[in-house]
Amino acid sequence: MSKYPWYEVVEGEDLEQGDILFQCPVLKPAPEWMIDDFQQGEIPTLIEIVDAVVMTQSCDLANEKVTEVLLCGHWDLQQATAYDRTLADKGKRRQILNGQVYRYTFLADSQHPERPMGVRIVDFGYVFTLPKSIVRQLARMQGKRLRLCPPYREHLAQAFARFFMRVGLPQQVQLPEP
Repeated sequence: MSKYPWYEVVEGEDLEQGDILFQCPVLKPAPEWMIDDFQQGEIPTLIEIVDAVVMTQSCDLANEKVTEVLLCGHWDLQQATAYDRTLADKGKRRQILNGQVYRYTFLADSQHPERPMGVRIVDFGYVFTLPKSIVRQLARMQGKRLRLCPPYREHLAQAFARFFMRVGLPQQVQLPEP
């Protein structure tokens, strides 16, 4: 079986689905924000810095079909247990690896000498957008960066779709006893 590389190293502001970005600013309303503040023209905000992966379709980015880029947060697996303690459990990690925990997926580590990276966990529940112009600036400023290669990019997109296409039924099918 041939070995397919997970990543290629790219430079510049060109964006594609599966681009790995570090230290993206996420602007959020402060927890104490009240709707009355908005009516007065004030919204207290926080800026959170998050590593992210581009989820917007490459064709939409290339053909100028979007002004905002959809991103999902990702974390180093060794540090992710502070975010979600259940991720320290080997059984839970195996379930994620097997696609049984829809909220998460893994990205392999990178041994590329120009852009090493440990195993990452993508959280599809941490979704945000940034203006495409800002994401392009971030990409350019990062210099050499990682981009997922096929089929791993498509696997990421499919895992993302599975998370959002779930349908909760009010009642399960009652199977007869065998």
